[in-house]
Amino acid sequence: MQTVEGENKSVKKSGVKRVIRFSYFFIIHLLAAVAAFLIFTAIAVKFKWTNDNGSVDLNSRYFAQMADKYNQGFKTDSLSIAKNEYLMFRKLGVLAKYYPINAKIITEAYHTSSDITVALRMIDAVDLRMKNNKAYQNEIANIKAKSNIKTISVYPWANYKEWKEFSAIIKADKKAIDSVSRLTGVESRLIVMCLVGEQMRMFNSGREQFKKYVVPFNHIILPTNRGYGVTGILQHTALKIESNLFDKSSSFYAGDYFQKCVNVNDSFPELVNDTIAAHKYKTIQRLIKGGDHYYSYLYTAFFLRQFQAHWERNGFTLANRPEILGTLYNLGYQKSKPKKNPEVGGSNFKVGGKPYTFGGLCYEFYYSGELQDLFPLTGVGFVPVKELEKKNKHLDAHNKKQKEKEEKEAKERKEKLLLEEKQENAEG
Repeated sequence: MQTVEGENKSVKKSGVKRVIRFSYFFIIHLLAAVAAFLIFTAIAVKFKWTNDNGSVDLNSRYFAQMADKYNQGFKTDSLSIAKNEYLMFRKLGVLAKYYPINAKIITEAYHTSSDITVALRMIDAVDLRMKNNKAYQNEIANIKAKSNIKTISVYPWANYKEWKEFSAIIKADKKAIDSVSRLTGVESRLIVMCLVGEQMRMFNSGREQFKKYVVPFNHIILPTNRGYGVTGILQHTALKIESNLFDKSSSFYAGDYFQKCVNVNDSFPELVNDTIAAHKYKTIQRLIKGGDHYYSYLYTAFFLRQFQAHWERNGFTLANRPEILGTLYNLGYQKSKPKKNPEVGGSNFKVGGKPYTFGGLCYEFYYSGELQDLFPLTGVGFVPVKELEKKNKHLDAHNKKQKEKEEKEAKERKEKLLLEEKQENAEG
């Protein structure tokens, strides 16, 4: 029994030794294999055995041409830009038929960058992808073949060189116009619309008048024979605008907030050097003040806001009716009769031989897109009064500070005048 038991133990020990020996040799061989693999990989990398075989892209020449297409030789004069924009929009129209999402992406990129070459490069990339699409390529070729590319606006008045001059002049007043817009909640484009309408009316007979007034003097026309300020507000209208700011019983009363928007003590008597009776009014002195024409725009905004208040009170809105606002601005309070289908009209005049009414021209300018970069069409004609009160809650403190400053300046002016008087009397 003992002998059998000893033999069993001997067999077990022998089995364990074999397992250990096998594991040992397995690990040794495995480590050797890993080492060999790493050495081989290092050698392969060193001698570039692992590099993929490269090839020249079939479109390489096209890429080179596109890289050079918009270099320093690319024309950037106004005529070339207009033609390129024409081609861009036509091509986008074709692309939209096949891949509208890509046409949308390119359009957004153009509006974001304001760079025509960005959009053109993106379209070139599309053209490469669409090179085998015969229908697409035929439509694109049709566009390129046309030589009669129109670079003029559908609105005749926007095609005059003088309009470009006029637009440049209005830019100088952007800060004042935007300031008034923020204060009164009247969209800046609505304010500018009234300015354009009034100025267009002033050059009544068309281009020659436009050239006569705007170009030589390089400033906005001041219609002294019809009204005051650059927006041509009549004397009785200006006084009525101010009265309606404070008269709560008026059907044109827009709210308490607007009383804080004007400093009724502000006047500029030192700028008046004539004997016109109307100039004794501080209201008129504000309108005829030179510089940035801030008060002209402020009273224009008040006027529009008061029309809106009148119509809202009767269940209507003028927020999206620039043609009606323009008509009322031109004709005055007496023509403001809130109703469902109001008539568009006002003064009759011609611009470039084409007849207009004041309200009709205001509508055309408002939706023309001209000056859009400066005075965008926001879709919000009038910011609600409650929202304005929240936005401009600092107004009371600002007005108080401004009033103290103006009173101090007025006192200094008065003291200076008294001193000058004494000196003159002493010399006399």
